[in-house]
Amino acid sequence: MPAPRMRVAVWGSSRAGINFAHRLEMAGHTIEYLEDRAELGRFDALILAATARDLEAAVGDVEKHVRLKQIVIHTSLLAGVEALDELETRGCLTIAAAPLGDSYAVGTLDEVADTVIGLLLSEIHQTAETVPEARRAERAARLYYAEMLGVLSAWAAIKAGIIEDFMGSTFDLDAGDIIDAYPAAVELGMARNYRDVARMVGEKKNMEELELWAVRKEAPWQNNS
Repeated sequence: MPAPRMRVAVWGSSRAGINFAHRLEMAGHTIEYLEDRAELGRFDALILAATARDLEAAVGDVEKHVRLKQIVIHTSLLAGVEALDELETRGCLTIAAAPLGDSYAVGTLDEVADTVIGLLLSEIHQTAETVPEARRAERAARLYYAEMLGVLSAWAAIKAGIIEDFMGSTFDLDAGDIIDAYPAAVELGMARNYRDVARMVGEKKNMEELELWAVRKEAPWQNNS
């Protein structure tokens, strides 16, 4: 017997959150992109589609409108489940679930949440992986760098006529999270390469914020650490 279908609200517009919602929709769940927070009470679950820098504000947006036992999931690798503490104290079942390519970095507070996210990920053919809080920034910097290189590699192959189109995995990254992972890239000795690929991805993906950030970081008068 299939698991029950849920009505899932989406608040925000991060790529990772929107792509997660799309995958759940393909699995048969009903997805609605909210404009009125007052309507949250009629949903079984909520995806906070926010980058790490916007997550606190997103929590503030919805905290007075969530209800007891509502499932709330955020999708930024740079933040753990603790970012949803305000909603957990209101009785929500809180989960952090960020894309890692073929798996998701998962953070929960109890076995019920573990079971819920495990079932949802199985429906979209993904697995759960535990990433300790202390390693999230490092993991994010390495992952974002690898995914950006993948985008550039696919673009080069298309231009060279090796392939006609790129049918790889969905690009889940947002400019804000790529930028906020940069200090970890510096610590890993990847600063220059990280900036270079970020600038090129910003150009190819029309991510103006990312491109301009990388250009400013490359400027000789900037402190690039």
